[in-house]
Amino acid sequence: MPRVLQFYLDDSGTRHPDHDPGKRPAHLRDWFALGGVLVNEEDEDAAREIHGAFCSRWGISDPLHSVEIRGKTEKFHWLSQLAECEKLRFYEELYQVMRKAPLTGLACVIDRPGYNTRYREMYKAKRWLLCKTAFAVVVERAAKEAIPNERKLRIMPEKSNKREDRLLKRYYEDLRKGGMPFATDTSIKYTPLTAHQLRVTLHEFRIKR
Repeated sequence: MPRVLQFYLDDSGTRHPDHDPGKRPAHLRDWFALGGVLVNEEDEDAAREIHGAFCSRWGISDPLHSVEIRGKTEKFHWLSQLAECEKLRFYEELYQVMRKAPLTGLACVIDRPGYNTRYREMYKAKRWLLCKTAFAVVVERAAKEAIPNERKLRIMPEKSNKREDRLLKRYYEDLRKGGMPFATDTSIKYTPLTAHQLRVTLHEFRIKR
């Protein structure tokens, strides 16, 4: 059996280039992100044990959604009712979960206005969905982590809707078949992996519920 590096993926933001963000504070950027955590298959139980112990101490049975935790909303509204010293203890223990767990964070974030400034005039309606660019970039980066450690890479995106799940699966198959989709003359400085390297490294695509 191959040694496997697992990449758990999720997205944030809207993947369409033409997206009206509506009224928002000036300091908030308009972006699309695709990323998650890398974990060696044999280390996953240890990571889950650290996570489980934290949740048990705080009586948490829901996913640790960062937006809810930072905003103290929905399933984590109870944080707003804690004494300040208890809030600090919660955040410190949460930080220790992320620091101690055998995980590596990895993501690709695309600034939508910058993307459109660069490509709107050139490609107009043929611009890619931002998830296509982000998926290729972040999966290749993960593969570059796997190869030196003689590991195969399993891609595990969080389940979305059928259309978006199919899109990611197609991007995955395209990488295995044809390699990176970017123009060679502009991407050569990033030393892209070859189609062969990706084909032998990308081990499995598995949607995670």
